[in-house]
Amino acid sequence: MKVTLKNNKYEVVLNTHGAEINSFRSVEKGTQFVFEGPESVWKFHAPVLFPHVGRIKDGFYTYNGNEYNLVNNGMSRDMEHTIIAQDEKSVTFELTENEETSSKFPWKFSLKTYYELKDDGLIFTTTVTNTDSTEMKFSLGSHTAFCCPRNTDPEGTTNSDYQYEFEIKEPLTTVMLNAEAQLAVDEEGTAPCTKLYGEKDSGIIPINAEGFGNGHFFTKFSSKWVGLRNKKDNSLIKVNCSGYPYLMVWQGGNGSEGVKGNGFNCIEPWYGTADAENTDHSWENKSALISLEPGKSFTADQSITIEGL
Repeated sequence: MKVTLKNNKYEVVLNTHGAEINSFRSVEKGTQFVFEGPESVWKFHAPVLFPHVGRIKDGFYTYNGNEYNLVNNGMSRDMEHTIIAQDEKSVTFELTENEETSSKFPWKFSLKTYYELKDDGLIFTTTVTNTDSTEMKFSLGSHTAFCCPRNTDPEGTTNSDYQYEFEIKEPLTTVMLNAEAQLAVDEEGTAPCTKLYGEKDSGIIPINAEGFGNGHFFTKFSSKWVGLRNKKDNSLIKVNCSGYPYLMVWQGGNGSEGVKGNGFNCIEPWYGTADAENTDHSWENKSALISLEPGKSFTADQSITIEGL
């Protein structure tokens, strides 16, 4: 089921399937901020990632001697969420354990996704509560795809007219990935491994037709936001990443060819990492998981702020 929120500046369409943004547009010009499809290009728009982020090697992990099956980026994006609160400008979705989740994740939980329209963008938070009787371990993140170029951009605009921009202009540190977007390991078999990204201008990542393969992954940044800037009109869409240990960027669609609405670039703040290429599949040994005691909650904020549009 789809839910529409609207104020004087923006309209957002949300879906109970995945608790996902399906559309986010300006009211005045109809400028499309979030990728809306078609499904043949990418079937998602802004998926919520839980209880795993990134690639999960061979589609399974083990915990307490039992095997659990998960797809890349977890299960919440593919499941129906329940609306538990709603008004004209905000809505809260919730996913809890059920028969389907039991083969994917062994704990009882509540995942609440909250959206609220503001004059400068969209509050977007996810809160995990451990409703089980034992400590829970999980990853949490988001994967919002922003149109690049946008439907209202001048003719001839391509994704090279945009760039990723970190708030703090410091040299970036990248986490090394293999060709399958799993964590690469060093000579001793240790992951994650990092190195300087090597960008020409600190904190600025140019966008071009070459794209980012299976993604470029960053850590050790001080920035409270990472944005997608249109160099022609200087507009900026920012995603909150304050406190996050990792952030992924990825490009999809036909933006390099100037196909409006079919090209996108993702900004993905993550609490967690993909599996390492040498994983033993044990959840107990997985890096960067959040540990949550029974009855406790953890909130991630990936709110979107729009400037100059």
